[in-house]
Amino acid sequence: MVPQEPESRLSHIQSPKYVRSVDGFSQPFFSGRQQRSVTIGRFITTVAYQIARAIPASRLHIDTAVDADPMIFHQSVDVQLAKLVIEPLQCLHLAGFDFKDSPFVIIIDGLDECHGINVQSGLVRSLAAAFSHSSHRIRILIASRPEVYLQSTFNSSTLQPHVSRLALSDEYTAEEDIYLFLEDSFDKIRREHPLASYIPSSWPSAEVLRELRWKSSGHFIFASTSVNYIGGEPYELPTRRLDVIRRLQPPRGDEDLPYADLNSLYNHLLSNVRNIERVDQVLGCLIIVQAELHSVTIRRADEMDRHFFWQTGETKACLSQLASLIECKASGYISILHASLSDFLLDPSRSRQFYLCRESVLADHTALGLRHMCQQGLSPGGESSLYSRRLEC
Repeated sequence: MVPQEPESRLSHIQSPKYVRSVDGFSQPFFSGRQQRSVTIGRFITTVAYQIARAIPASRLHIDTAVDADPMIFHQSVDVQLAKLVIEPLQCLHLAGFDFKDSPFVIIIDGLDECHGINVQSGLVRSLAAAFSHSSHRIRILIASRPEVYLQSTFNSSTLQPHVSRLALSDEYTAEEDIYLFLEDSFDKIRREHPLASYIPSSWPSAEVLRELRWKSSGHFIFASTSVNYIGGEPYELPTRRLDVIRRLQPPRGDEDLPYADLNSLYNHLLSNVRNIERVDQVLGCLIIVQAELHSVTIRRADEMDRHFFWQTGETKACLSQLASLIECKASGYISILHASLSDFLLDPSRSRQFYLCRESVLADHTALGLRHMCQQGLSPGGESSLYSRRLEC
């Protein structure tokens, strides 16, 4: 074993804002919602710090790299990766450390929230190049939303032999797990909340649990946000807060917002969309027009293109930055993955600049119908009859 130094240089290069603990295991992560612009700046040093914590014998080798080049932290990602991660691990291997007996995983969470599309793709390529030919038994797990540019990077011919993709939503359905989570969470609230004596033993009903499960759309973020709000304030009745969640009672002002974390997530995702005007048009059609005019069914990307007088493929292109919220299948069928997105967009106090105004959306839709009728005529059996029915509605 390599002797450890009492005081390591790593204590000065850790970046706490890039480190969090998950089930006792620390991991580097990015969060664009915590910072306006999250950069790659200290990412490699954070990885080096975590390696030193996992393998204390690596500290001396990493410190030696810092002593040899005090400006290492201003070098490129590739140079930092080589000097602070790859070479120290190689030194350990030569010193007899057996990676086969002590395999470990580097987990990178929220890569899509790192500032800069090219930076994100470049980091993936750098990690693949550094570790793909390494003799060390090291795996890298990258968690990210399915952004188009990252999918393109992972699908590149140079990376394909070294990567595998695990889509959590393709085959696994979380509805039953979410229901169990809600049952357990409400049971804990009934037992442990300071105002538990005012909570009926039958609260909440199975119907309410099913309602919350449906609104979760198979994603834990809605369920966990709801539970944290309902039971997270010791001076508020959980029964009343559940009514706020279900819109049976209003919140007690701006500080009593049930979906602050969810609002932050949706605002972050929508604020990064380049052509938000067109996305608003599509969302307005999916959320408002379909609900108000039941005779109108526009659910495919090609139908949206024709409806808005766009070139073929423009609908899919404008939605490509919201792949984690809106799915556009190979068949062209469009679906909103989070039921709570509609509630967010229809509530001006939550969505603010992204608010979908019902009257404005329907007025724009009517104007589009008139335009179609003027261009195509009013043939009884043709496509234009669809738009005449819209206006009659």
